[in-house]
Amino acid sequence: KRRFSSAAKVRSSSVSGLTHEQRCKSCSIEELCSTPGSRSSLDGLMMNELLRVLATMNIESPLHHAFVLHSRNYRDTSVILDLLTREAGRYSVVVRGARSAKSRVRGRLQPFTPLLLGALGRSELKTLTSIDFPERSYDLEGDQLLLGLYVNELLYRLLGRFEPLEALFEEYCHLLDELESSDEGIEQVRIFELRLLEELGYGINFEFDAGSSSRVENESYYRYVVNEGFYRCSGQDEAFFQGEELLCISNRELAAVDRNRLRNLTRQSLGALLGDRPLKSRALFRG
Repeated sequence: KRRFSSAAKVRSSSVSGLTHEQRCKSCSIEELCSTPGSRSSLDGLMMNELLRVLATMNIESPLHHAFVLHSRNYRDTSVILDLLTREAGRYSVVVRGARSAKSRVRGRLQPFTPLLLGALGRSELKTLTSIDFPERSYDLEGDQLLLGLYVNELLYRLLGRFEPLEALFEEYCHLLDELESSDEGIEQVRIFELRLLEELGYGINFEFDAGSSSRVENESYYRYVVNEGFYRCSGQDEAFFQGEELLCISNRELAAVDRNRLRNLTRQSLGALLGDRPLKSRALFRG
């Protein structure tokens, strides 16, 4: 399974054309916290709030491991990339001249390509200052490609900005490994959807009855209510989950779980967060 290199020093290439005087000194969160006089102003801030503060400061970020979630053209030759990064969560950068004939990154800033980059800027929209391609792109085709694009759209729509989600980034890398190496990626996508719900604070409890707080029983049937959980039912219905299925989902063992019921469950839960605007990728793939 492929993973980004964690080497501290990586040779990266400038794409912005900034001079040395125009670039600010790179610094880490730890350096800021240890600066004399800064501790009192930083005490009590959660990490995501600290990154929001950093987003408004004119400092260059450390190198970030990243993937492109979404891109759009900007002015004559530039593009804006919406990124998922290991170190800072989701944020956007301008890549100046990326579409010019002489650009070395032209056509290379694609989804599922591991990137290592630096960025600079006072606002939430950063300017890319350096970029490297440490590994080859993931080779996704057919349904696996559509599943990958679906996940990218979910992350683009649901993740906040500058909220570090290192564990979710690792789950994303694992998902790409699975999509590249297997023809059956839908189960891994369902697991990722459940993990995403957990990261967003809407994780589903598959082990306890939401009505009685008692443990789920293998032979009983349960009805799912969005943002509440599972309630034990006296009868049976094709939309109801058997307790044994719920426990399998809790253990991420999906082989014995009805695919349609699980798809409807994640679709309802994510739909409550997505609102009325449908996902474009879902129109391409009915999974």
